[in-house]
Amino acid sequence: MSILRRDFALAAGVTAIAFALYYATAARDIVVGDSPELIAVCALRGVAHPPGYPLFTILGHLLSEMPLLGTVPFRVNLLSVICNSLTVAVVYFTALRLTKARLASALAALTLAVTPLFWSWSLAAEVFPLNNLIAASLIFCLVSWHERSGQNAWLVAAAFFAGLGLTNHQTIVLLGPAVCFVLWRQRAALRTRPRVIIFCTIAFALGLLPYIYIPIAASFHPAYSWGEISSWRDFVALVARRNYGSGRLVGATEYLGGSAMSRIIALGASFGPLAGTLSIFGAIEAFRRCRWYFWFAIIAFIFAGPFFVAITNLNLATAPSAIFVLQRFFLLAHVIVAPLLAFGILLLDEVVPSLGVGRSRVAAGLTTIAVLATAFVAYRHVDLSRNQIARIFATDVYQSAEPGTVLLTTGDGIVFPLVYGQLVDGFDPEVTLVIVPMLKVEWYVRQLRQRHPDLKIPFDRYDAQTNNLKALIEANKSRTFATTGSLGDEDHSLEGDYWPYQHGIIMIVEPKSTARTMDEMVRDNERLLPRYRPPNPRLVRHESFEEDILNVYTWPAFRLGSDYERVGGKTEARRWYERALSINPDFKMARDALARVAR
Repeated sequence: MSILRRDFALAAGVTAIAFALYYATAARDIVVGDSPELIAVCALRGVAHPPGYPLFTILGHLLSEMPLLGTVPFRVNLLSVICNSLTVAVVYFTALRLTKARLASALAALTLAVTPLFWSWSLAAEVFPLNNLIAASLIFCLVSWHERSGQNAWLVAAAFFAGLGLTNHQTIVLLGPAVCFVLWRQRAALRTRPRVIIFCTIAFALGLLPYIYIPIAASFHPAYSWGEISSWRDFVALVARRNYGSGRLVGATEYLGGSAMSRIIALGASFGPLAGTLSIFGAIEAFRRCRWYFWFAIIAFIFAGPFFVAITNLNLATAPSAIFVLQRFFLLAHVIVAPLLAFGILLLDEVVPSLGVGRSRVAAGLTTIAVLATAFVAYRHVDLSRNQIARIFATDVYQSAEPGTVLLTTGDGIVFPLVYGQLVDGFDPEVTLVIVPMLKVEWYVRQLRQRHPDLKIPFDRYDAQTNNLKALIEANKSRTFATTGSLGDEDHSLEGDYWPYQHGIIMIVEPKSTARTMDEMVRDNERLLPRYRPPNPRLVRHESFEEDILNVYTWPAFRLGSDYERVGGKTEARRWYERALSINPDFKMARDALARVAR
């Protein structure tokens, strides 16, 4: 019992350290990414984008109902803090069971905790921390069963976690080949107890039960309900991610392609020097001490890591935010590798000269220093506690739009803060928000018609050709239409008869027959731009959607500079280009334009 108490005390210690770091740096508000949508879904008991994430939604809603924890966004963000803190504890117990070395296991868990990638995705509402916890628990149960094959309850628990994982994030299937490897090794024991297969099947099915939430929630027609689930076919389409194309990471074709090797290199770089070095040492030591786990970890890592990132077909050269989309999927590989870090510390124990002190103390001391240094360097970079970029952006957009405006928008970084702001915080309910890419699916068109009967939609499905933005605008000639962010190059229907009038960070779609002067647009923007609070470019996470938001703030000044340059007003053009660069010094088009007019 005293040994067990020490084990739990160490686990509690590493968990408390991780929780303290994550709590201190966690986002207090919405941040870019899927977080605003997920928080809105949790608060409204809605249905999230495919595959629906029912388990996350249920847990997030429970936290959202606890007012003593702070604002709604912070309450749901705490789910990620809790899940990754507990993942650290599970990794400790897994490493301990494999190595029987408490200090090495604790340091391995802390190394995972302070790895910048793992830390940064512990701070805001996302499904990946919950996936980390479930995957780590599944691995722990498999290790426990393999080490004590007579205790089949561990295998049944692993089956339950496998089913539960599928209700949160489907990438848990990438553990399947490694699980099959363990089952094959224990096939003789399984043959003698066939009933355990039945129990595992039942446990797996029980793990899938959270999926019941989706049709129940959809039946109440919440304010945010992806897919408008009303039939078995709708449910299957959501779970199978048919809107994106089953088996594809993203639906946008412009993000597809690129080098598979560049994605694999990005995966390797995500481990950083400490975890990367220890994982290599750990693989060597695991091969010597615990060969079955070496092969289990290698198989699991190959499928969850290099194999998966290779088949995602995501082009990292497309935009800086492409790596932001992909790197969340590296987390499963980190969790798989984490127990190997303890083996790596044990190998260090053998190779580091003792310098007159017990070698284990030298190895542990060096690892501890490295963990502290990693945490110190990463703290400022990952800290989201003061990040309000997404909220301020949503506020500025809605303050720019006149009541009754139909706001056309696209892109997750732009859309989700606007969705959250309107549905949860009640920002300007008189503005009709239309997500242009979603017009391609009939359920979204039906949903818009039900919720905004004053908006006439002359088609059942948008195709950017015949059923295009021009048809939508001309069916609602009494309404003001505006856009924010780029609508892409797919729809050219507005080019002949309409032009974009820059009105701060939104653009009003004006008929070319409308009499609008350059001076009027300049006065309009001189009035609006000082009201905005663009993000500090030094604090923007450039490999994220925050870069897209910064560019939205930069665009009005650049646009006015371009207009002045086109009519020969070089002095005014230079002033506006300089103003654009004061908002975003890295805005290449403004730099090039300024160099051009300076000649």
